[in-house]
Amino acid sequence: MAGAQDLPNVQAGLLECRGEAAVGYGFGSRRAVRCEFRPAAAMGQFTYSGTLERAGIDFGVSDQGSMLWMVLATSASIDATALAGEYVGISTGIAIGPGFSTNMLFAKDASRGIALQPFSVSADSGLSISLTGVTLTLVSSRKE
Repeated sequence: MAGAQDLPNVQAGLLECRGEAAVGYGFGSRRAVRCEFRPAAAMGQFTYSGTLERAGIDFGVSDQGSMLWMVLATSASIDATALAGEYVGISTGIAIGPGFSTNMLFAKDASRGIALQPFSVSADSGLSISLTGVTLTLVSSRKE
């Protein structure tokens, strides 16, 4: 079992994701996202692409959305591809014109030593309401 010193507890930077417009037909939605990781250590900026999939109560139309998370790791210096993978959790929100949602996501593979701050607030606009399970899948734009 990992000790407390192995838990992600150092702020490694910020991850901002912007999603395409999405339509929820009642039981979920899927939108492409483009994310930018800004490391706390001056290492440049790293981009990721991916998908945000929701399953649950998800009605309405929303414009491009923006989500922001603090990235926690076991070290402030992490690899440019380290955030690639799946994050799972829940999301709830409402928009009548401008709106907000709350997201709680955890890395599907906790052994990587990286976590997104579990809670984030998103800005959205449109006419929508949601209470869903969510999966965020990220792929590094950097070629290895």
